[in-house]
Amino acid sequence: MADSGALVDLAYRQIVHEIRSASVTAAELAEMVGVRERQVQHWASGTYKPQGEAKDRLLEVKYIIDLLKEVYRPEGIDIWLHGRNRGLDGQRPIDLLRVGQFRPVLDAIDRLTHGAM
Repeated sequence: MADSGALVDLAYRQIVHEIRSASVTAAELAEMVGVRERQVQHWASGTYKPQGEAKDRLLEVKYIIDLLKEVYRPEGIDIWLHGRNRGLDGQRPIDLLRVGQFRPVLDAIDRLTHGAM
């Protein structure tokens, strides 16, 4: 039976994989969670697990990607994250996520999924 630490590491590896499968690069993910790209690679390999604010931000990004997967395929997620968004005053969602502004992005996704955009 695998120990619980190994299961946690597997869970974070899976989270990184799911985010990356939505056309988010390791460098972009690192910027969004506030770490170096190498740290994301460590999480993806299971050698380390995220801690503190980086863990919180990683889980926020995962939540956002999960919401976007309900609406778009990976290439659509890529376009939505990198394109200017009228509902965000012309800002790009990826830029807001890089500076930790998750709430406006979540609000834009909510409007998107409920047809208000």
